[in-house]
Parts: sequence; structure tokens; C-alpha cells
Amino acid sequence: MSFNTQEVAFLRVNGVDYYDWTSIMVEVRLTDYFPIFEFECTEFVAVNGQSKSSGISIGTIRNNLKIVPGDIVELYLGGTQVVLGYVTERHVAFDANNHGVRIVGVGKTADLVSSSVWSQGGSYDNQSWSQLARALIAPHGIKLVERGALDRTPYEHIHVQPGEIIASALERYARQRNIVIGSTHDGNLLGIGDHAAVQSGMLVEGVNILSASAVIKDDNVYKRIYAFGQRSGNDNVWGDRASKLVGYTTGSSRRERTRVVPMEVSDDQHGAQQLAEMEKVFTEGGSLEERITVQGWFREGANIWRAGEYYWVRSEMLITDMLLGCKSIVYEQSTYGGTKTTLSMVDPFHMKGRPDFSGTTPKE
Repeated sequence: MSFNTQEVAFLRVNGVDYYDWTSIMVEVRLTDYFPIFEFECTEFVAVNGQSKSSGISIGTIRNNLKIVPGDIVELYLGGTQVVLGYVTERHVAFDANNHGVRIVGVGKTADLVSSSVWSQGGSYDNQSWSQLARALIAPHGIKLVERGALDRTPYEHIHVQPGEIIASALERYARQRNIVIGSTHDGNLLGIGDHAAVQSGMLVEGVNILSASAVIKDDNVYKRIYAFGQRSGNDNVWGDRASKLVGYTTGSSRRERTRVVPMEVSDDQHGAQQLAEMEKVFTEGGSLEERITVQGWFREGANIWRAGEYYWVRSEMLITDMLLGCKSIVYEQSTYGGTKTTLSMVDPFHMKGRPDFSGTTPKE
């Protein structure tokens, strides 16, 4: 299988670059806390006098054995960094005819889903979600990157218990500010608010789409979405204004389907409304998903396909001619399978993207 000479993948571990992998898989997930990756190199030695070498030398195998769990990794595809994280697993196997090593790792932000809040000072009253996030992730050397217009309305009360998982605390308070949480290619936490969905390229049947599949479903779509809860009373707010908060928005279902979501933390009317809108992002936005595979990692020019970007999808088989957002992306390369990219495309609304429909439909 021939390769584009630009489509070279390597791991930079503790300042040393490691090449010559027989297979790689990298999954970058914009709306998840961290990416994942697997790199493998295998040598097949002579069997019955006939060579079955994959082109990877035993020296390369031994060199790659130097990579161990806990090592800091920068992962590059075609010269572009797509992951900053850690090695979590090293698998080694050999017998008389085969030698191999497989390296598994995650993005730096993976620590947020398995690490607990340890500080005894659990109150962050009168702070916004962004301020809370920065305080909780700072001990891990992680920064917050904001995309779009994040809701900066402060919470009257924020309480995080020592021992609570960091990601769990962040998620609870993000939901009532209609903020989607994700991760960046350089190991930082991503807070996503409303932003313009700007087209970065095209995916066209018969032009660059190798294969595709799609699912459209309405099992999680509703006609009405409510959020209800309560807040702490005070001299200015009491009675029904404190104990009967209700947020409301409409969905696209044509059936009499109602969704009711309880508020997880004490908040005000604004928080109730934002929680209802957040529920709509996940229900309405998740009703369409297309998986599209293309050859190689590069789109037009010198740019690779990337999660978080928006591409116009045109396909008669998928009954699609519209702008969609790339929620996640899988890069693969192997000795016999070649190089390919699979994009998971969703309604931009699911990524808080707002397309501008004032222009004309793009052409190939």
C-alpha cells in the first residue's frame, strides 16, 4: 500500500521522536474530555526459510520499548500536533516468529475524569462557571480555552465536596449555563458556547467520500422541554419565586412528547432556562449523525481534517446537502490498510455552532 509522503505519524516522548509504526489509531473527540490513541509496531521474522518481515526491524521494536506508562507524549500526524497527553499502557508480545509492541495513551485532560477535588475549601460562591473550572483544573497544569460566547452569569452558591470527581463537578454547573465541555489538541479543557459555524471544507459523494453511513432518529426528540428546581430563599426572594423555578423551550417532535429535567444545583430562573436549552442541545442536536470516511488525513491544501470544524456534506445516498459539524474524528494508518480519516458529523447545533444561512449553497 503506497502512502502520501506527508502522512507520517510520530510520537514525541520526553523530547525523543519515535517513528516506524505499522499501525496507528487516533480518536480526537471535541465534545468529550480527552482523546485516545494506539500505536503499534510489529516484526514478522523468517518462517520456514521465507521472510515475512513487515519492514520494521527488531531494533525499532526495542527502541519503542523505551516508552513507558506515565511518559508525556506529543502526537503528530503529517507534521500537525493532534494530541498532548500521557502513555497509559505498554503492551509487549513475542514468540519465535513475531515481535511487537503497542503503546496506548490519552490526552492530558483525561485526569479530570478520574481525579478528585482534594481542597478543603469547597465554596466558590458568586463565581461563574469559567472561574470554577479554572480553579479546579489549575492543580493539574491544565488551562481553560473558551470557544464562543460562554455564559458568565455567576452562581449565588457553588459547593464542591472534597473527593468529588472534577469532571462531575464541572458538568453539574456547566449544564445550568448551557456550556458544552470538550478538550483541545494541546491538552487543555474546552468550554463551548454559541459561536459561528464557519465552513472549512467539503465532503462530496463521488469526489472525496470513500464510504459513509448515517442515522436519523427521533427517540430522544421532544415537543416540550422543561427544567424545574429551586433556590435558596432570602429577604428579596421567597415563596414560589424561590421554590418553583421553571425553564421551558420547545423541540421539533410532532408527537406529544414532554421532557422534564430537574436542576442539580440551587440556582435562579436564568439557570432553569439555560438547563432547558442545554437539554435541547443534546436531544435535538443528537438526532442526526453521519460517519464519513475519506482517503488520507489531508483536505485541500496543507490542512488535516479536524474535529471542531464545519464541513458542507453533499450526498444523494445520505440525502444530505448541508453544513454539518465534525464532533469527533478517527485517524488510521496501517501497513496493509493505508491511511484514512473517519469523521463523525452532526447538526452544528449539537456543537453550539450557529450557521449563517444568508449566503448561497457552496459548489464543488
